[in-house]
Amino acid sequence: MIRIAVRSALGSLLAAIVGVLAVAVVSIRWVFPQVVPDEFSLDLAARTLRSPSTHDALVSGTVLSIAVTLIALTLAWPAARALARSSGGGQGLVVAIMFLPSIVPSVGLAMGISVGLLNLGVDGSMGAVILAHLVPAVPYAVAILTATLMRYDHRLDLQAATLGATPLQVLRHVTLPQIRAGLVAAAALTFVVSWSQYLLTLLAGSGRVITPTMLLFNATAGGNPVVIATLALLVTVPVIVLVSFASGSPENGSDDGRVST
Repeated sequence: MIRIAVRSALGSLLAAIVGVLAVAVVSIRWVFPQVVPDEFSLDLAARTLRSPSTHDALVSGTVLSIAVTLIALTLAWPAARALARSSGGGQGLVVAIMFLPSIVPSVGLAMGISVGLLNLGVDGSMGAVILAHLVPAVPYAVAILTATLMRYDHRLDLQAATLGATPLQVLRHVTLPQIRAGLVAAAALTFVVSWSQYLLTLLAGSGRVITPTMLLFNATAGGNPVVIATLALLVTVPVIVLVSFASGSPENGSDDGRVST
């Protein structure tokens, strides 16, 4: 009951924030203490969305976050499997150590990564930004996949292998369908972590890799409120959709709990 109440309260708060942004997007002039704007128009918001800079940033941000998600899941998978099958009981400590870079102030972390990429001579490129985003993204992927695999019955893999399935067939037809919910959650959170990065993108990309989040932060420096609200929705909506999709995923890969073959 408490969990439902908390989720309802957070959902209501989020809906209120998105609602205010939506009103700001279509307002021409909305100043305190007005409850609602005097006039409404979509012209400025439409021009913002049609702008080549917005389009390029949206494409770059999407490609960047998808690449980070795929690489992070690939790197996290063997680590999560090893941690989940470990009998030492130190999984939590290992995951906590992996999160240590995230405890460092974001400015210090971004500067350190930027200096390292600069010394490698790869700064200012999409690849450099991907490497930078992997630092905060991989621990989340490892944590979620480890928790998912710890609840998974690995005897199913052994049974499938005994029946003649290859490792790839076991992974495709047995393991992945059963951990689909956790995999979706890990992918969604990893995407969101990359999508929301500003300092890492700015410093690792040397200002040449532009994402919607960077456009939003730049617009807040004295920009038009309608433009700011439009970009804020552009940044926020994918996050809401992904989190909602991940939280609504079924607990098992198959509806009836049987292993697909």
